[in-house]
Amino acid sequence: MRMHWWHSIRWRLALGSMLVALLATALLALIILLSVAYFYGLDQRQQLTDLASSSARRIGSDMLAHQRTLAGASSDVLAPIVRGSQGQDSLVIVYAYLPRAATHLQPVYPALIRGRPTLATVLLASTDPDLKINYARVRAALTQGTHGQQTVADIGDGGPPGSARPFVVTPIFYGGDSQSGPLVGVLFVTSRYALEGTMPPLVATLSRSVLIASIAVALIAALAAVLFSRTITRPLAKLTSATRQLASGHYDVRVETGARGELGELAHNFNEMAAQLQRDVEELRKQELWRRELIMNITHDLATPLTAIAGLGESLIDGVNRSREDYEATGRIIVRETLRLRRLVRDLHMMAKMEAGALQLQRKPVRLAVLVDEVLAVLAPEFERANVEPCNTIDYNLPPVQADPDMLTRVFSNLCDNALRHTPAGGMVVIDAVQQEHCLIVAVTDTGSGIPPQALPRIFDRFYRADEARRGDTGGSGLGLAIVRAIVEAHGGKIWAENVPGAGARILFTLPLL
Repeated sequence: MRMHWWHSIRWRLALGSMLVALLATALLALIILLSVAYFYGLDQRQQLTDLASSSARRIGSDMLAHQRTLAGASSDVLAPIVRGSQGQDSLVIVYAYLPRAATHLQPVYPALIRGRPTLATVLLASTDPDLKINYARVRAALTQGTHGQQTVADIGDGGPPGSARPFVVTPIFYGGDSQSGPLVGVLFVTSRYALEGTMPPLVATLSRSVLIASIAVALIAALAAVLFSRTITRPLAKLTSATRQLASGHYDVRVETGARGELGELAHNFNEMAAQLQRDVEELRKQELWRRELIMNITHDLATPLTAIAGLGESLIDGVNRSREDYEATGRIIVRETLRLRRLVRDLHMMAKMEAGALQLQRKPVRLAVLVDEVLAVLAPEFERANVEPCNTIDYNLPPVQADPDMLTRVFSNLCDNALRHTPAGGMVVIDAVQQEHCLIVAVTDTGSGIPPQALPRIFDRFYRADEARRGDTGGSGLGLAIVRAIVEAHGGKIWAENVPGAGARILFTLPLL
């Protein structure tokens, strides 16, 4: 199935991280700009207020000092004020005055309109008409100034951050003090940028810097998001590739990654799962091979005695055997092959019970020396017939083992039978045991030709025989040692085989003590 890039978790994670970083950067930049505009506006209002107050006091003081009439003082009084403001590019000061004859202090703004134009009316009239100036607010502030009230407001009605356009209207008292002189005029103070509708250089420079920094931070955040998502998605990509290979039957695939945390644990768990699955598959393959081998071996082991019994039965029916001796010889062969079949069926039944876990051990204290003596007494006729000497060298004073005596009898019977079939006439089979910590190590040694080295790892497998010819005269079913291993392991022990230099084969196993 084809997957588009926008479905990839890597790009989703990268885009999500970039989006969060961009939103955070934009929010931070907006907060900075609004904060700068707010505090810059406060500072500008404070500067205008201070300048307006000091200028109003100076104008009032100059009037008192020069003893001039208001009607002729506009040019001389304003000149120092305007010249003083030229050094400050951000401020413009204008002055509105009342005629000397106006003893009742008529409103200033109508007087400005009817009388000779002053600097205030010129500036307000020459302002760019595209600028949004709230003239009603200016008029109201001038009117409040004629009543002795100071007003701080904005010329316009809002605008973008950093575009505050404040102005200050301050009353002018004769002599510079409201307590000692009458109100003679108002002072209108604003910034050049407020009248020009431009942004102050400080705010403009800072805004550009914040914008450039925000773009740089956004690019760095985008790059970091891509790299960060790569560190997460690279192990996931390896896991995805490994799962595809695993699904296609490559059970030896493993994920090599240096990731830590949850991703590292996920890769580790995947490797363990793949290893366990590989072991299970190999075990299933072995089981399948064993099943095929089992069918072949059972077919072979059953066919040989059945063929002999069938042939001998036909000879009896056809009357080939005429004498009593012939009948007895035929009967003995039939009995032998029948016993062989019964032994094979019994071994198969025992293996089936053990593999199914249905074998119930009846544990009790058992002295091995006594039990081995009983086994050798039963097998004595077979040892005499083969001219092989059995030897039990197990010390009677060894501590007893906790085991099932019937199962141990089967173990020693199978081992002695196996040793007897591979020991030539005149040889010896020795059974010995030694104590080691909390267990006994039991050894059954013969004086035969030993076990081929390539057969040592497999002699405990079902139906395995070291002699490849699989001759039927040995009488073995190929299950004896497999049953021995199953019984020993059921008791909590282990079994192995080795060759003894100068002797033959030795099979050893352990049994736990009480």
